[in-house]
Amino acid sequence: MEQIFQNVIINRQEINSIEFEKESIEIPLYPGGEQTFEILVTNYGSPTHIHLSVSEELKGQITFLRDNPYVLQKEYVSAVARISQEGRVLTKGHIYITAGYGSKKKGFPVQLGKVETKPQELSKVETAKWEEDTEELKPSRPSVAEPVKKASRPRTGSGSGFGGISSSVLRNFKGGFPSTSGKRTRQGTGQNERLPLALALGGFLLLIFLFFLYFILPAGLQFSVSFTQALLFSILFVTCTTYILLKIMEEG
Repeated sequence: MEQIFQNVIINRQEINSIEFEKESIEIPLYPGGEQTFEILVTNYGSPTHIHLSVSEELKGQITFLRDNPYVLQKEYVSAVARISQEGRVLTKGHIYITAGYGSKKKGFPVQLGKVETKPQELSKVETAKWEEDTEELKPSRPSVAEPVKKASRPRTGSGSGFGGISSSVLRNFKGGFPSTSGKRTRQGTGQNERLPLALALGGFLLLIFLFFLYFILPAGLQFSVSFTQALLFSILFVTCTTYILLKIMEEG
């Protein structure tokens, strides 16, 4: 048995009286939908015919399978509610009950359809205010200065393979003296930076001295230099010279 949407009571208060158990009914449907429901008619008097009809708004949308039933005591009247695909989403009207062969007519409201509730969209002003409040609630982050990139310098080196070797040695030489932490004083930092420069200058002067000494000494006092020693002296000379030039450019 289909769902009973309304109970109609006749002849209880007086002859041909009409009462409704519910003041109004709702039939939830979407366009293209259809639903069958029941109206129960209860008769407290002598058997009689009643007539069911709808208002103009609901014509074609609610159809009774029997619109003029004969009621002894209880009678179920089936009805079909439908909304066409192009029909209105929500329609309001009335279902009427006529008793006493037209002498008494009474109806109750019917809402056919269902309106889908959508969340209210925030206005642009409310959205902007909400974004401002959200930004205020965010924890403040300490500003971090981006590291400044130093300008690239052209590589210095001779036409032979000494340039690449000296650059590698220079990087290793500078890497042996790590940068000081924030807790160290500026005086200690300056001393650590001057130490490699002093070593480079000392090595540079020592190599220059040995170079001139090799040509100044008489033939009997000259010392012999092998290829390996000459190569090492050349590497050390290029390394010290490159480091000194880089420091001079940084100071400039």
